[in-house]
Amino acid sequence: MRCHGFTLIEICLAVFIALMLITVAVPSIQRLLNEQKGTQAYDRFNALAHHAQTLAISERRAYVLDWVKTGILMRPDQPVTQVEASGVDRMDISDKEVCDIDFPAALVKKPTREWIFLPSGACEPASVSYQGNGESWVAEYDPLTLQATFTNHEAK
Repeated sequence: MRCHGFTLIEICLAVFIALMLITVAVPSIQRLLNEQKGTQAYDRFNALAHHAQTLAISERRAYVLDWVKTGILMRPDQPVTQVEASGVDRMDISDKEVCDIDFPAALVKKPTREWIFLPSGACEPASVSYQGNGESWVAEYDPLTLQATFTNHEAK
């Protein structure tokens, strides 16, 4: 009389395959979760940059992201009213955070820390770096599409 079931070898083989799949999948899933968790500052900055680009196109005038002591201020290049002069939007930066911009194509050694979005929506290519709040990243921005490419990203 023959019983229907699995042999010990079949069970061991199934457990071995499952362990191999888990060994391969867990680091990838962990890395993905860390990247999602560690992009709050990037999301805030990216939203501010896209908002400046959108306003520049819709209002047909230049907008500027200006690095000031307390953060990054978005403003029209040449304010028309007192309300506009006070700033439209901003990204606050605490003392424990560092956000900086570099212009790889700049012709001067120390360019101003202002990123200008022209009425066409185009801007100068820029490299934005951030460190603080458990994350660190460097993103290279395309001047036409404003798509960011991470050259360095760490989430803690």
